Amino acid sequence: MRATVLFFTRFALKRKLNLYGSGDPAVWCCDQCESQQSAGENFSKWLVRRVLDVIKTQICTIALSFTLFNTIRLPREAFKYGDIPYLVIYSFWLLAVALPTTLLQLAMGQLSQQDPVGVWRAVPILRGVGHLKILTSFLCCVYSMVYVALSAAYMIWIGKGSFPLKDCTKLHITPNGYENKMNASECFNSTFLAPFTEQPQYLGVMAILIFVLWFFVPIMLFRLRKTLKMSLVILTPLIIIIAIVLSAFLSDSHVLTSMLESCEHWMPLSQPYIWHSTLVQALLSTHIVSGYLVSAGGTIYRQSDVRWTSTFVTITNLLSGWLSVFMWQSIGSEGNKDSSFIAILVLIYQSSVSEKRSKEWPLLAFGIVLISGIITVLTLLFPIYDKLHRVAGDHWRIFACASSALGTALTVSVLAQGIDVAAMLDELVVPVLAVFTTVVEIVGFVFIYGWYYLTVDIHFITGSRLPGFWLVTWWTIPVLLMGVTGWWLRSLLRSAWGEGQTLWPLGIVFMGILVVMVVMAAVAVAKEEQFNLLTKMASAFRPSRLWGPEEPMARYVWMSQRFLNENANSEHEFHTDTKMYNHIITKYHEKGNEIYNEDWLHAADTYQSQSPKAFIKSDLIRHEDTLYNDVGAIYTIPTVSTSKRRNTGEEQYRSPNICIAKGELGGSINCNCNRHFQLNVPDLRNNEVSTSL
Repeated sequence: MRATVLFFTRFALKRKLNLYGSGDPAVWCCDQCESQQSAGENFSKWLVRRVLDVIKTQICTIALSFTLFNTIRLPREAFKYGDIPYLVIYSFWLLAVALPTTLLQLAMGQLSQQDPVGVWRAVPILRGVGHLKILTSFLCCVYSMVYVALSAAYMIWIGKGSFPLKDCTKLHITPNGYENKMNASECFNSTFLAPFTEQPQYLGVMAILIFVLWFFVPIMLFRLRKTLKMSLVILTPLIIIIAIVLSAFLSDSHVLTSMLESCEHWMPLSQPYIWHSTLVQALLSTHIVSGYLVSAGGTIYRQSDVRWTSTFVTITNLLSGWLSVFMWQSIGSEGNKDSSFIAILVLIYQSSVSEKRSKEWPLLAFGIVLISGIITVLTLLFPIYDKLHRVAGDHWRIFACASSALGTALTVSVLAQGIDVAAMLDELVVPVLAVFTTVVEIVGFVFIYGWYYLTVDIHFITGSRLPGFWLVTWWTIPVLLMGVTGWWLRSLLRSAWGEGQTLWPLGIVFMGILVVMVVMAAVAVAKEEQFNLLTKMASAFRPSRLWGPEEPMARYVWMSQRFLNENANSEHEFHTDTKMYNHIITKYHEKGNEIYNEDWLHAADTYQSQSPKAFIKSDLIRHEDTLYNDVGAIYTIPTVSTSKRRNTGEEQYRSPNICIAKGELGGSINCNCNRHFQLNVPDLRNNEVSTSL
């Protein structure tokens, strides 16, 4: 017996060596070593690529905290309402509202891998929310370009000339000699923000810069996700280095100490303006209003854990907000800060003139604004271009150029009308859009789509169940947002009526929101495949058949998990269904083993003859099994009448596998087959149907 085993062992080894092309065991060992070495090298390369990809993803997350919303808008609002009180309330809104909403958007984006409009396949009737997010992103990009163009213009003028600028100098004789009496606000209003009738050359320069920015900055999105990550990886360390240099050489610790010790600005806490301003600031800082998180969830963060990513987004915005306020406070001189739309630009220029700094320092400060503006434009345009790419395919860049032309025209128009128009967009229009879209988004996914299905979906993409804490926060967010916004609108309307002002922009915003939501809801209802208007409307509140993961295997697992969670309401019921399933499968395999005893050459006679076997139930489930007395046949062979089987010569061999209904479900059947299985479905080959799941 032992000799036999040794013989077969030597024979197998010799055959294995011959397969490798050599009979020498040393050669075979070398080949094995080389294959193991190449496998190790491939694994090392994969590991390095994976680590680098994770680092790039985290840098992209950090870049979100260095947009103009954090570096410019947040310090400006803090100067208006008080630094420390504003930052404290802002931190509260980040944790209470921004963190849960960020998790929701990232999860839905990662699950569906869609743009801000396509993600509303979950609730098609609220598809207008996605279009409002795209519109909000474009409006933010329009007035952000004003900031970017102003910073670029002053960098060019300071770099090529003297500092302060000649057009910003009004010398007066004083006991201490000549002094410049023109402040920074007057300098901006007399140069690049001057009316066209007074200083047309400055508006021409700004128009050229705006054109260049609108057409050349989007080149960084030429390949969407790949070029976006590359651009953010380059720009983010650059802005961090410049900020560290400015804080190290220009900061004044005495200003920070006095700011922390001062308690005189805690009084505005009883007013609604600071609460609403901080709420909108939290939504803008985390890019909840623009739809960027939805698009990034399925592209940049497609392999990330949405729970840790949302936490990291919130923490980076929290730190960046506090540090931005401290940096500009320490760089600026003591005294009252400007709180206009261009407050930070005024602070940079005024502090450099008053402290008699060399022109390198204002160039670096304006450089922070310029780089931050470029990051802002990229993150705002990304969801817009993502939607264009899904709609127009390979021709999306043509539509992107058209959107750049439209953005150039709108930005120049805003600048020509005065900086007050940009301030109105930032303080009235965008806040209303931000709060409305966030409230409807939470209501749509948590209450209409269903919090149960939402938790199942997040369990599917994360692998662990969602704690009930998140559900509580989602339930309370609409109440908090609507309450604070109503309080703010009440005070705003009272003050406007008392001063005799009109708030026509608010009316236009509300009318625009109503029109977009109604039109998009009507389109969604019209696409539903139902019989009457009421059933179409009811179906528009349920998920579309296209909702869910796009990858086939992931979609199969996702739908299987949803089916199990829908039917397994209790552990006992789940185990019962599992036993039934296993029993049916066992019988199926037992029956399948009998096919080898059949005569396959004459199997077609079963279908052509009128034998009883073609009409009775499948005997996979036997009648003596009392457990399945009320269960029909698993597979049935369709019966075809004798008249229908008598076909002409042309139709004799026509036997499609699927009988297709020409019109709709339940319509006339175009079927000539007498075998296989019948499936009564609508013809989906020429049109896309949005029938709900």
